[in-house]
Amino acid sequence: MTKQVLADGDNGVLEPIADDNVLDRVYEQISAGRVEEGMSHLMPALQARRLQANDGEWAQFVQQCLNHPLRELVHEDPFTFRAFTKPRGYAGDAELMDFIYGLEEAWPAPPQTSPRGRQIFEFLTRSAACEGVRARRGFVAELVDRLVDEIDRPHILSIAAGHLREVLLSAAVKRRKVGRYVALDSDRESLEQISRCYSPYGVEVVRASIRQLLARKVQLERFHLVYSTGLFDYLSQPVAQRLTWAMFQMLLSRGRLLVANFLPGIRDVGYMESYMDWKLIYRTRQEMLELSMDIPQAEIRDITIFAEENQNIIFLQITKR
Repeated sequence: MTKQVLADGDNGVLEPIADDNVLDRVYEQISAGRVEEGMSHLMPALQARRLQANDGEWAQFVQQCLNHPLRELVHEDPFTFRAFTKPRGYAGDAELMDFIYGLEEAWPAPPQTSPRGRQIFEFLTRSAACEGVRARRGFVAELVDRLVDEIDRPHILSIAAGHLREVLLSAAVKRRKVGRYVALDSDRESLEQISRCYSPYGVEVVRASIRQLLARKVQLERFHLVYSTGLFDYLSQPVAQRLTWAMFQMLLSRGRLLVANFLPGIRDVGYMESYMDWKLIYRTRQEMLELSMDIPQAEIRDITIFAEENQNIIFLQITKR
């Protein structure tokens, strides 16, 4: 039996997506140059399918998607293709994130991108999830700028820093008002990029894995702010809980810890897990709160949980006594 699911938000339109119906239609639309129309149809259909299927059903449907000729069209998009092929071994690498930040920085798609691939690229990087990532970057930059107004030359640590693109938005960093800014990551290429771009602002790099961090094999001082934006999307709850505790131990008195995570049910989930092979661990507000459970209550001044304006990414902020 073909299952019926809502495919177009709240308009009550039902789409059969257990067979090739939707994939065929989107393929025809994109092939005919109607990229916006096709992608606007595909995204909610894949989201609905992902949310109503169990893991086994979804795995079968993903294989169906990848065997369909639509795959060749959407993989003309460098954003989709890089996530799927994982040249650095994982989907959400720093180069991929630069595709998202590029909309604000006026960075174009790679020059070899086909015209159709460029249209898909522009559609996807305008999505609500990508808007959430850009809002996340902006929030961290604003937090750093506010921090220098509260504390003279604060010390800051970014864990799984990527290319540390929040620095581009921070007046405090560019004006050398931060005492120490440390970018920790396990990706050598990412750290080399940070050094090239931001060492003139005093940013330091440390190459280390999360396993080394949890095993206390990385010797770092204490900080006024310790944050991680994209890492927790890939960590199981037990590991994320241990890392939250470890980050808290790195704080000075009245220091702040900040972690971010995608919320469940985002519109991009089906497309990301099928054509991008990009799987995240999504967390509810309650699951974010539970990340603090290893920290003694007596050591916590306050805990705040909030979402960015697009309601795709949630933040956990903990202040130490």
